[in-house]
Amino acid sequence: MMRFPSPKHMLIILAVFLTDPASAQPASWSDWRHGASGHGSAISAAERSGTPLVVYFHTDWCPWCRKLNEQYLRKGVVRDVLSRMERVEVNPEIAKKESALFREYGGNGYPSFYVLVPGSGEKPVKLSPFRKSGAQAPDEFSRRIQDAVSRQYDRWAHRLYKTGDRVGATDVLQKSLAFNQRNAFAHYLQGMIHHQDGNDRRDLALIDKARASYTKALELDPSHVGSRKGLEALRLH
Repeated sequence: MMRFPSPKHMLIILAVFLTDPASAQPASWSDWRHGASGHGSAISAAERSGTPLVVYFHTDWCPWCRKLNEQYLRKGVVRDVLSRMERVEVNPEIAKKESALFREYGGNGYPSFYVLVPGSGEKPVKLSPFRKSGAQAPDEFSRRIQDAVSRQYDRWAHRLYKTGDRVGATDVLQKSLAFNQRNAFAHYLQGMIHHQDGNDRRDLALIDKARASYTKALELDPSHVGSRKGLEALRLH
């Protein structure tokens, strides 16, 4: 005979559910961090690993948030890209800390979806697939996320390179290419570093790596002038 919980037990179960923030989250957010405290831990984790971060501000009543959740974030190519990032979702209407965090990001409406590379010195980039001309396809929005992250890595690596920190620049470029192998500029700058190190050390193995990096950059972007000039310089070796 099937037995049901008594009213007393039902009240206890309900109380636990309502007071446990993790259990109150929809299943689709189970692999995201939550709220202002989750934002702090996500920033720390991203800085330690050099991983990019997405910060998503939304509310329960917002219809565009529901569209973003259901048509983009929870499935397919967008979810695949986000799986390689630290992720935190924040409802600014649940508490003062969450509201303050929303203002800190300059939020002025829902949904507000930001990507950034903590530690890069770059500002968060706000993205949306919803435009006046119509909604973008998920694969197009996925590419925009990757491109925004890649640009932050690129600028970070280039600053390090310009100050003479080739080791630091190489480390950032490796993280960039681990996230997005189709980043032509990262391959080019990696080629520049191999090229200069190869010349300085008279190391033919590094020269070969420079050639491979320039060639890869040109495969991805046939109009890339810097990579073409780099290959021409290597031919003169």
